[in-house]
Amino acid sequence: MEQTELLMRDYHNIKIIGFDLGHGETALSWVRADNAETTPQSLLINNRKSQITAIAHHPKKGIVIGEMACQMPDATIFEIAFKSRRFNETAYQKNIKEFVNAIYQHLIDTQQIQSGDNNYFFIGCPSGWWQEEIETYKQLLSKDCLPNATVVKESRAALMHAKESGIFTIEELQKSVLVIDIGSSTTDYTLVKGMSDTPIDFGHDLGASLIEKEILKKTLECQTQYREGREEILRLGEILKDEEILQLEEISQLEKIFEQNPIYKNRCELRCRKAKEEYFNYQDSYEETIVNVGIEDIQRKFKFLPLVNGKIINTILSQPLRELDNKSWRDAFRDQLQGVKEKLQHIGIQPSAILLTGSASKMSFVQEICQEVFADLPCKRDGEPELSIARGLARWGRVYIRTGGFLEEINQFLDRELTGIVGNYIPVFLEKLAEELANGLVDDVIKPSVQSWRNRKIITLSSLESEIEQKAKAWLTGSDANNKVTTCLVEWLSKVQNEVREKTDSICRKYNLPLETFSSKTIDLGDHTDKVPTSISLDDLTGLSIFVGHLVALIVGVVLAGLFHILLFTGIIAPIVGIIAYFIGESLVKETDIPGWIRKLVPDQKIDELAFQKKPELQQKIQQTLIQDPTIGVKLGKSISEWLKESVQEQADKARLLIA
Repeated sequence: MEQTELLMRDYHNIKIIGFDLGHGETALSWVRADNAETTPQSLLINNRKSQITAIAHHPKKGIVIGEMACQMPDATIFEIAFKSRRFNETAYQKNIKEFVNAIYQHLIDTQQIQSGDNNYFFIGCPSGWWQEEIETYKQLLSKDCLPNATVVKESRAALMHAKESGIFTIEELQKSVLVIDIGSSTTDYTLVKGMSDTPIDFGHDLGASLIEKEILKKTLECQTQYREGREEILRLGEILKDEEILQLEEISQLEKIFEQNPIYKNRCELRCRKAKEEYFNYQDSYEETIVNVGIEDIQRKFKFLPLVNGKIINTILSQPLRELDNKSWRDAFRDQLQGVKEKLQHIGIQPSAILLTGSASKMSFVQEICQEVFADLPCKRDGEPELSIARGLARWGRVYIRTGGFLEEINQFLDRELTGIVGNYIPVFLEKLAEELANGLVDDVIKPSVQSWRNRKIITLSSLESEIEQKAKAWLTGSDANNKVTTCLVEWLSKVQNEVREKTDSICRKYNLPLETFSSKTIDLGDHTDKVPTSISLDDLTGLSIFVGHLVALIVGVVLAGLFHILLFTGIIAPIVGIIAYFIGESLVKETDIPGWIRKLVPDQKIDELAFQKKPELQQKIQQTLIQDPTIGVKLGKSISEWLKESVQEQADKARLLIA
């Protein structure tokens, strides 16, 4: 059976569900795993594609979610906007689990999914969350909540959706895209470079929910000013009838109700959010006119109408907010964006485009500030940003599942063949390394030391032996030997990589991936310095320099441990002894201060000849020492296999964006 047919059969019953559980809104989309071309379809909650993230406890109806929760005046508990990083708080865990369970049960009750099917949920999280937080979030939602749950950073989902829906071309994505996800609680700035699965994230606590909270405050403030005759923002008498405006005593009572019973404050904030969204959807229509999204009835006594128009919104966006260190929303966003730009410039990266996601990206001033800070970049946004993350999560999940066979074959290769490939190359490496070390020891240590003895800077041949050993140790632990070992190691790694790439290319062909998918793990030697970690530069910043440093230390350690043995039995000064023993007697040679005229019998030409003769013996001794040490082959093979495995795994993850 062809691989494609096998994959189609395996994926046939798998349903991929993208679950965008947002602080302000929640949306779900689904695709089948066996069709790589279908567009994600929305799963409906209360017959809508997107729902308010809200949950209520009703004495008769139980747990109610979304818009329905907002319409339960007799609810004992009403919570909105409860997604956060407060993983250790019992109330947070309770709310999030009850909300997710209620959505899952709703999908089953409405027969949009069946519990017996293979349902795989891919849940989004902000880009600024740490890996430990992501793992905690996954465990929270997996336990007694969702089957087959995987947590994905929302920036990746947005990028996947942008790629597959045609907002960006592959060519654009192969450069770099700055994804700006403006949510209810946070704004995340994520640079995705070269379609890498590991974005550079800048997460900030700047959320659009701050705006609706201020609308609530401004609504009560404007009515207070009207009653006190000191209007500063709106002339309410020209907009509303006097009976529609709260009295001062009513405002005071309402504020006490908010303080004593947060349910009512949450309802009014939700009404403010609807007004804010309506304003930014039809901004030109509401510069003077008040947005009408209905009235919130509080205890059948107070009528709360959010006051939203151009003047109110501009006032809110321009005023200092305590939550933003006394910066306005506009200024905080501009400052954060400028900070992101400076960070990118510092690491030498220029984005090719900006992708705006999240329902709050509909706010027109957001795109204006992006164009102001990044004047030369195109700024793109999905037509339905409130649904783009859910759709992107479904698309990402489909690719994630469909790469299962690909990754399995990659992992089998890594586990079964990689160590053997590395092992086959180790003898060649040790031979080349021994040759380079022998050349260096002879040219940089032995010849200069013998010349110093000949010039009577070293008195006895015995002192010459000690000098050679000490200088050999210093040379081996210094920058010259460091560079020689590093160069050998990196050149050798390149040869190993070539064979590894041949194997991975064959797997890429099988899955219709472009060849050289794994070729970005290149190795370049930069300017050598005294320490290995700074003598290698990698454009993918994987820490290979430190890894090479460990291997260099391992190799040098073994050579140092056997250095006396290596130098003694190679007979470095034996030929010199033979030359001069004739004059003063062999037994006295090593401890005698030999006269200058005898030392001159060892000219530079003779020293060069001796060095040339001894290099092969020294190389052989170094090679034997390395081969005989049981730690070298094992540690070298294991270390390099692990690094290459990491390299291949990284490339496999990046390939997810390329698999059709």
